[in-house]
Formats: sequence, structure tokens, C-alpha cells
Amino acid sequence: MRAVASGIVVGLSAVLLSGCSWLGNSFGYDNSSYYGGGSQEQQQQQQQQQQQQTNNQYGMQGYGTGHCQVSSPSQAIPRGCTPEQVTLGVGGTGYGQQAQYTSGSYGSHASNAQTNMANLKRAPRIQKPRLRGTFGLEFDHSIGGTLYDTSTAGGAGSYNRAAFSETAVSGVTVGGDLVTTTYSSTPERLETPEISFDDIYTAPLRVTGGLEFIFSDHATVFANAGYTRSESKDGVGSSVIDTLTKTVRTDTFDAGGALVGSVVSGTAIPNQTVATYKYAFNDMERYDLEVGGRYYFNPVLTNEMSRTLTPFVSASGGMAHYNETVVAENQRQLFLQRSFDSNAATNDFYDVSFGTETQIYDAQWVPYGAIKGGLEWQMTPRTALAFEAGVKYEKQRDFSNGTKGDRNLTIPVAIRGSYNF
Repeated sequence: MRAVASGIVVGLSAVLLSGCSWLGNSFGYDNSSYYGGGSQEQQQQQQQQQQQQTNNQYGMQGYGTGHCQVSSPSQAIPRGCTPEQVTLGVGGTGYGQQAQYTSGSYGSHASNAQTNMANLKRAPRIQKPRLRGTFGLEFDHSIGGTLYDTSTAGGAGSYNRAAFSETAVSGVTVGGDLVTTTYSSTPERLETPEISFDDIYTAPLRVTGGLEFIFSDHATVFANAGYTRSESKDGVGSSVIDTLTKTVRTDTFDAGGALVGSVVSGTAIPNQTVATYKYAFNDMERYDLEVGGRYYFNPVLTNEMSRTLTPFVSASGGMAHYNETVVAENQRQLFLQRSFDSNAATNDFYDVSFGTETQIYDAQWVPYGAIKGGLEWQMTPRTALAFEAGVKYEKQRDFSNGTKGDRNLTIPVAIRGSYNF
């Protein structure tokens, strides 16, 4: 009976062992590692894994040393380790030297390592100074404002047709006919454009220098002095468009020289340019003084850039001193008879006035105000580079004859460098 029971126990044990083996394989376990039934190579791999786990647990140095071990309290936390896993190596660095765990909540040494790691990850912050000098280059392009109105300031607007008529006389005044032929023009229209600031001074270049005082990371005030110069452009002009006329008057005289009759006839050719005007202006020079303030927002793209890139806005006002403005007017007149006799096929002109100069603006001070925005890049702890653009409004200048000119609206675009003192 006892033998039968023993046999039943042995059989059940075999079945259970077989079932455990099947369950182990079903969940991905290698049962040979648990029961020692594997090959010698598998046993060696198991021993190596156990040895590696032991080394990681105790932080051994040299062969099999854990990667969370540091050699000094100031060393940064290794990548992939938490402060609790950091160990401090003591003694030599040879095989078999055991590491020492850090103590405390996270360990004083781990805390130092964590701080050092944070310092390494944190980007260096550039502190803005209290005072810095600035230097800028600016293009002050005008988008609105009339410099000279040719319809009211002379030229085509004051064209005197009688002064340029051409007359030919033939015949006798006694016992015959006297023929008077007059070539002239009658008004049709004037092409008198308003000459804008941009027509003459396309891209004035302004050079500035100044100081900027920084109250905080966001607020600054600045003062600048500037010099602007622009060469003028030629080729702007106006025209007189008239109808060419030919008038023939025939006066008949008797033998005693008395006028006994007159006959007048006329012909015309419309839409002809009878006079042109070209205007040449002197170069523009301007000095200005301005004061203003800037507001700097928080830096942008802080994760992508190692140096700060800061947007800002600014507002300023000042006074600009202009040199006098002189215009040289060149008038050309059509040979009326030649044009008419050729039925307008031949249009020859001659100079009436060549380079006659007229001062239209006196030298004077003009107030202005500007609003700008831009980005500033801190290149080094002492130097920065900014790009800015905006709108500037400039009040009217007075003409030399006492009348008011037009305001000037510009779009300044500037590059500004700065140096921290």
C-alpha cells in the first residue's frame, strides 16, 4: 500500500513538473535557467547576467562598474540615472574596489551632482548692462509727401505763350497786299506732376550714434545724433500741351497807302507738346537729434538658440535740420513754324533757360516722430546687433516765399550695433 502511494506521488510530481515546463515556455521564460537543466553555455550566460546585476547593485569600479557611479561629489549625474542611483567611488580604481552609496534624502553628493547637471543644462543668461553705446545705419525711404508742385511753383504753370509766338510778314503797304503769318499755340492742358520726396531722394542714408540707458530687462531710454545725406535724381519734368495755330492776315492797301480791306484765315494742329521743363535739385543734407524709449519683450527661440534673440518696440521724437533746397529749371521750347509747316512731323526744340537756379526752401529745423519695432541678437556679453523698421512722420517745411510745404512720411529700415560699457 505504501509502495502504491509512493508511485502515485512520483507520477503526480512528474506531471506537475511537465506542466510547469509548459507554462514557463508559454509566458516566455527559459526554465532551464531556473532549474539548472540548460547547457553549459546557457549557464555561463546566466552567471554573467547575475554578475552584472551584482555589479550594478553595489557600484563596483573597474570591470563591471555601474554606470551610475561618480568619482567626485561635484561630478554631474550620469545620463539615465536618478539621484537615488548615484554612488560615490572610494579608494582605488582597480577591480574589486567597492563603491560607497550616498547618504541623506537624495544624498548630499547626489544633490551636488544634480545641481551641477542643472547648471550644465541651463543656457548662460546674458545680463543687460546699465549703459551702452550704439551705432546705426538706416535707409529713410519716403512713401508720401510732395517736395515740389510744378503746377503752382512756376514752370509750366506760368508758361507765357505770347512770348514764344513766331511771326512772318511779306508784301507792300501801298498799292498791294501785306501778308502777316503768325505761328502760335492755344491752351489745351498742362502735365505738371507733383514731385515727391522719393522722386528726388530715393534712399537717404542716415548714420547714427548714441547712448542707451537700461532701467531693467524690459525698459530703456536712448538719445541719438544722426547725419543723413542723399544725392538727387534728375529727369523729373512737366510739359505744356497746346494746339498749334497758323493765322494768316491779308491787308489790302490802295495806291495812296490807305487800308481798304483785311482777310484773316487760320488752321490748327491739336495735341502738340510746345514746351518742356526739367528740374534738377541739389543734394540733401540733414542733421538730427532724437530721444526715445524701447520696450524689450521676453527672448524668443530660447531652446533653439544659445544666445538671446529679443523682440522690441520703440517710440522717439526729435528735430532735424535741413540744408536749403535749390532747383535748377531747364525750359525747352518748340520751333512752332517748323513743326506746323511739317504737319508736326518735325519737332525741334531749343533751350530757353538752362540751369536757372531758384531756392525753394530755406535751411530750417523740422520736428518729427517715429515708431519702430525689431529684433535684437546678443552676439557676445558686450555686443549686440539689432534690425528695426517702422514709420516716421515729419512736419511741413516752409517754402522760401512763406507758404507751407508738405509733410514727409518715411519707412526707416536700420541695422544697429551696440557695445556694453
